Amino acid sequence: MKNKLLKPILLSIMAISLIGCESNDVADKNLGENQVVEAHDEDQNSDNKPAEDKVDKSESEDDKENESKEDSKVADKKEDEKNLHEKDGKYVTTLIAKLKGEADDYITSTAYDYKFEDDRFVVSGSFDYLENPEDYEKVEEIKNEEDHKFVINDKTVFEAVGGMAPAKEFTKEDFLKYLEECKDTGLALIIFVENGVATSVSISS
Repeated sequence: MKNKLLKPILLSIMAISLIGCESNDVADKNLGENQVVEAHDEDQNSDNKPAEDKVDKSESEDDKENESKEDSKVADKKEDEKNLHEKDGKYVTTLIAKLKGEADDYITSTAYDYKFEDDRFVVSGSFDYLENPEDYEKVEEIKNEEDHKFVINDKTVFEAVGGMAPAKEFTKEDFLKYLEECKDTGLALIIFVENGVATSVSISS
């Protein structure tokens, strides 16, 4: 009788043990799958981070490049505006190249070199500036520089004037040639500026 009772009890205990083992296997399996998923997610996250870093780095480099270009533009603009004479009035200098822009006795300003750069007429030397062309009592001396710039356009007149003879107009190229011929003659170079633009550039006796 005891043996008959023990047998079902033993079978029940074994069944419960088997069920417990299977539950542990399933739990271990689920745990393993969860670990694999987490590891996969971590790999994806780690893969994404360098891409984000590359985008950020690329944007940062682009920003620096744009800033550098802007700085360069500002520097170019400042350089272009250096010695740019846009004040209305009369600018006068004397053609004596050998003085290299320095004064001599009663001559207060001299010029020695000339060129055109796009919409600029560039003179090396020094100038006397008269805000009112008729007021010789108020003269401002403009110091000796290599690149005094004057804005010109297609209406700017380049000419030679003097005495009773009519003014002779030149093209820009011919005017430069004439300036070279007159570089040590002591003639005057006169530039009238109106609304920021040179209306006339004259060699005058």
